[in-house]
Amino acid sequence: MKTMTIRNIPDDVAANLAAKAKAENRSVNATVVGVLTSSFAPSAKPVPKVDFSEFCGVWSKEEADTFEKIIEESFERIDPEDWK
Repeated sequence: MKTMTIRNIPDDVAANLAAKAKAENRSVNATVVGVLTSSFAPSAKPVPKVDFSEFCGVWSKEEADTFEKIIEESFERIDPEDWK
């Protein structure tokens, strides 16, 4: 494998790469390699995800609050029939 040094990366691009790496719980280097691979070697085998990031953050604040309220109500209520 080749090692490269890339200079003069615009601040906004570097920030976006860092944010993407953090969101995917990967290093910036792994993120850059993934972006380059997907851009220049589309036939290459994709790097499998090992998390649930595609399912996170898809609810609105209102939907999340509603879910939390329902869960809280469900766990606060004890059904005596469950304990027989």
